[in-house]
Amino acid sequence: MPAKDQINSSLSTSGLSGSIHVLVVDDLRVNYLLVKAMLGKFNAHVSFCDSGFKAVEHIRNGSKTDIVLMDFNMPGIDGTETTERIKAIDPSIPVISLSTFTDSPSFDKNGSVYDGYISKPVNPELLIEEITRILLNR
Repeated sequence: MPAKDQINSSLSTSGLSGSIHVLVVDDLRVNYLLVKAMLGKFNAHVSFCDSGFKAVEHIRNGSKTDIVLMDFNMPGIDGTETTERIKAIDPSIPVISLSTFTDSPSFDKNGSVYDGYISKPVNPELLIEEITRILLNR
């Protein structure tokens, strides 16, 4: 089964009606545009916040969000603190860290608040697999 059919089938089965709402949090707009292009063929609704503060407000305001793709290294509040704040508002929202810092001692991929992580540059197939895995297991 092609990847598009597989994820849409998986998402429909999971009760997400074949369309997911993804929030990309990254201080670089180009990273959002890349993720949006990767997810565009899957009928995903992709929103963007360029700071942790804006992401927390996005969630606090009740904007529909099925999953968050979070940059780890951002000015202001980093991805970990942003994720902690999001989880304090709604612990059911899964967060995947997208980062070039996954080998850094300051990034604890095993004990962190993230539900998953992917190293940058992001592999599109890996991103789809990780989103599907997390959404089907929640």
